[in-house]
Amino acid sequence: MIRMRALALTLVLGCAAPAAPASSPDHEAGRQIYNYRCYFCHGYSGDARTLAASMVEPPPRDFTRAEGLDEARALAAVRNGVPGSAMASFAGILGEREMALVARFVVAEFVAARAPNTRYHTAANGWPGHERYAPAFPFATGDIPLDRAPALLSENERAGRQLFMTSCISCHDRARVLDAGAPWQAAPR
Repeated sequence: MIRMRALALTLVLGCAAPAAPASSPDHEAGRQIYNYRCYFCHGYSGDARTLAASMVEPPPRDFTRAEGLDEARALAAVRNGVPGSAMASFAGILGEREMALVARFVVAEFVAARAPNTRYHTAANGWPGHERYAPAFPFATGDIPLDRAPALLSENERAGRQLFMTSCISCHDRARVLDAGAPWQAAPR
């Protein structure tokens, strides 16, 4: 019986979600660089679900699905760009240390830990009380498509959609849409 419990505990612990990367000054510096320079195409959560990403071909890399991406390859992409893509070189924009910090952050935060980088919306970054925007969150995460017919939304969801469309969409991860047309243009339904 004890062996069975030990085996069950081992299986449960082995299947647990990856731990968030340990926060260090270097990790946080990499986060700051990423949140300033990289989010526009790769998204704050590293999943490349942004308005900019929807407009380039091929789309930017989704780091949350980048199995095998290591720091050396990430650094090479930041330093040299990626031919045949919209990923330009950041040499001359970022210093060597900054490029190394952002590459290390991307691999630790998104590839290894699959963390959502939730620390962007903090009071220090100008977002005190970010939870007050909660009605817009389902549109930012794609849980509710932006173009769902208003008649199918609750009053709170309609308010959340309006908030997202007027305040969040300009730089936040692009939400899911049912119709691949431009979700920011009101369409009669």
